[in-house]
Amino acid sequence: MIFTMSIALMSIGFILIIFFFSNRLIEKLQENVPFKIILNSTSSNGIVDLMNFLKTIDEVDFQKTQFVEKEFAAAKLKEKLGADFLNPLNNENPLPDVINLYVKSKFHNSKDLKVLKKKIESDQAVSSAIFPLKVSDSLMNFKLKILKISFVVCFIFTILSIILIYNNIRLKIFTQSNNLKIMQLVGATKNFIQRPYLFRSLLDGLFAAIISNMILTILLFTILFIIFEDAQVLIQNLFLYVTTLEIFLIFIVNIIFGILISFLSHFFVLKRILSLKTNFYR
Repeated sequence: MIFTMSIALMSIGFILIIFFFSNRLIEKLQENVPFKIILNSTSSNGIVDLMNFLKTIDEVDFQKTQFVEKEFAAAKLKEKLGADFLNPLNNENPLPDVINLYVKSKFHNSKDLKVLKKKIESDQAVSSAIFPLKVSDSLMNFKLKILKISFVVCFIFTILSIILIYNNIRLKIFTQSNNLKIMQLVGATKNFIQRPYLFRSLLDGLFAAIISNMILTILLFTILFIIFEDAQVLIQNLFLYVTTLEIFLIFIVNIIFGILISFLSHFFVLKRILSLKTNFYR
């Protein structure tokens, strides 16, 4: 019974890990979408003032924000093209100075991005701001789909786990139904009969949750080790997409869920058996 509970709880924990991992992966993709700020031909003081202004905006991830000079952009373009594209232009650089802006994932929605775009374009040093709103909306919609799918799958697995655990516990207790009725016949109260079973149910749920967490940890690290083939790289990438708090939360949810299902299943099965007539097994 403990093994059955462990497998059921492990499946729920695995779904939660996939949810947290995919959610963090989409957030990383959102935070790495560059928003281009095209600058006017302005002085260095104007650029410094603009950078200081961007630093005060909550939506902006200023640590990633980069100022790209037009000379640097031209040099990079020459490397990609493999030729000096300025020769036909009389060596006049047509590229503008640009700021690559990165926005925090929680602000990746059309409403916040449009407000941010207007706020930035109001600066005199800015010619225009190019915000890929369709890309942000696509990532946000994909994030919501992952959330809904994970919730539905987790709900289905939860219901199946509850049914599986409940039936397993019912079969276990029904094999002892004769002993329970005999105890009733000799004068034992329902609370007296239930007490040791309910206490054991708490231990069974706890042991099953601990076993499921151990199996889940071993399985997760085995899969990631096969993917990354290096323990150090594995640990670095693991905590980029799943935080220690989320892993701890999954383990705690597993323990609470295991104890709760085990206790309630034992309680309702015992209540049903003890409420039956004495000759129910004939």
